[in-house]
Amino acid sequence: MTKQMKVLREETIASAGHFAAEIRKGQVLRIIDVEGQQVADLVTINAGNLAEKLSVMNTINLNKQVFPRVGYVLYSDEARGMMTIIADACGVHDMLAGACSSFTNEKRYGVKDTKNCRDNLAAALKPWGIAWKDVPFNMNVLMNCPIGSDGSWSIQAPRSKAGDYIDFRAEMDVIAAFSNCPQIHNACNAFRLKPLKAVVYEYSPY
Repeated sequence: MTKQMKVLREETIASAGHFAAEIRKGQVLRIIDVEGQQVADLVTINAGNLAEKLSVMNTINLNKQVFPRVGYVLYSDEARGMMTIIADACGVHDMLAGACSSFTNEKRYGVKDTKNCRDNLAAALKPWGIAWKDVPFNMNVLMNCPIGSDGSWSIQAPRSKAGDYIDFRAEMDVIAAFSNCPQIHNACNAFRLKPLKAVVYEYSPY
């Protein structure tokens, strides 16, 4: 039986903006890089139990892989699958860098009071009563952070092109939130901030 994609929500996220939505089990979140080389910092939270959140360490350990790819499952701090990557047009993402914050920007670059992903994620999750300190460690969608043979790690310009996207299927009812990363002090977004698009969809047989 052929499956047809039914769009439930579609939204363009302005540069340095943020997005959040409740996504039911089986529904899919698609993040689209509209112009290319723009990163999204993504977190997931159990919509039925806000205390259960994305765990990057469980995700790396249980996938036995640092770099996300199709079939990669985002696991919670209770080791339950939250979302699975089911399509990926870019193939280069990061699980290690975390979210930029006003504190790390000041420490690394000597700049104060900057726009940052940590504040964006807290703003996105505020309607659910999730405070800044309770935002979990995140996945960096489309971020390019290679690891050298000597264990060195660096932030490089993204490899994503205009129109590249990644699809996450919900394995439970989740709140998915992401920051359209406002970082301009390193190569994270190729030093230019750009829009992203979020699409929530499900498959309907016909």
